[in-house]
Amino acid sequence: MMVWAGSNLSGFETAERALFELAGLSISDRRVRRATEQIGAERVAERSEAVQRFKQMDVPKQRAGSQADDPPEIGVISLDGGRYQRRDHFGDKDRTVGSNHWKEDKVGCLLSMRGRQYAVDPAPAFPEWLASCSAVAELAKMAEKTGVFEASPDSAGHQADGDDAFGYQPPKLLSRHVLASGDDAESFGWQLAASVWQRGFSAAERLAFVADGAHANWTIQQKHFPQATPILDLMHALSYAYSAAKSAATDDAYPRWAAWIWSGHVDRVIAELRAEQQRLGQPPPKAEASDPRQPVHRAITYYENHRSRMNYPEYRRRGLPLTSSHIESTIKQIAARIKGSEKFWRRPMAEAILQLRADTLSDSQPLDAFWRRHQARQTGTNTYRHAT
Repeated sequence: MMVWAGSNLSGFETAERALFELAGLSISDRRVRRATEQIGAERVAERSEAVQRFKQMDVPKQRAGSQADDPPEIGVISLDGGRYQRRDHFGDKDRTVGSNHWKEDKVGCLLSMRGRQYAVDPAPAFPEWLASCSAVAELAKMAEKTGVFEASPDSAGHQADGDDAFGYQPPKLLSRHVLASGDDAESFGWQLAASVWQRGFSAAERLAFVADGAHANWTIQQKHFPQATPILDLMHALSYAYSAAKSAATDDAYPRWAAWIWSGHVDRVIAELRAEQQRLGQPPPKAEASDPRQPVHRAITYYENHRSRMNYPEYRRRGLPLTSSHIESTIKQIAARIKGSEKFWRRPMAEAILQLRADTLSDSQPLDAFWRRHQARQTGTNTYRHAT
């Protein structure tokens, strides 16, 4: 109960109050913190051992997948990044000038899904609601402010993947397995690959990798999951067109470009954007995000880099998801515990919380088996921390 409360409620003091009010247990927030960090560290150690075992396998065995779980009909791998505030580097002599206290965490979802396939595209007509979708506008606004995209609003994702929202039945989610870590992209890629192997996703009838346009995402896909169908999140793709269209000479630019993207004709969009860029001129190297030439330039670069991942008619025909809505909402669930204006973490505690929070959000309930292993390892003696 201490570990669940410490890793899922808003803070350790809240966990202390909850344990007293709900279970009549008088346990200090410090004790809850210690228990959460200890158990989280054990789970992180198990994760590291699993990754090392996976790395020692030959490539054919890695790609074959484990036989422990039945492979899903549709296996979907999705990942993105969140943020939390760290404090273990305060006062470091090696801290670079201008560096801040924000640290990126990586979050991944392994989604077991099922859905029918079609002989032809089941929804060739562009949905009218997407022509003026507020979620697309919100994503475009975020890009203008920051120059990059963060997680899209949860409401956007659920609207996008809702029943018949796109004029056809999207694949149905059966279960979700979650991973989260503050490790770098290289290390997280191996964590994701080890979990994909363990859950037998490599043997899925259809395997897809869905993400936004971040370079790190597709580096992981190409290195670890080249057999998966790569799908660029549709909502992010549309948001670049929306942002660029505000600089266009005609009011119908976005609906036209969005319909072409929906139909898989991204080359037409690129051609018109190039013409628009020629009319406006190239942005200078240090152009402001508000410079009208900048969104057009960003859109051209984005579509040229990802055109091979934008065959949306084929994805609909094969019954694959079009959006990364599930990873977007999962990041919000992770952030609800670890991200906050007054939350600052040391690396070990942050990693423990990320691991345990991901475990709790997983439908596979990995903590159930962990507690049995943990109990079997107990010797009957207490381990005390030595004073320094």
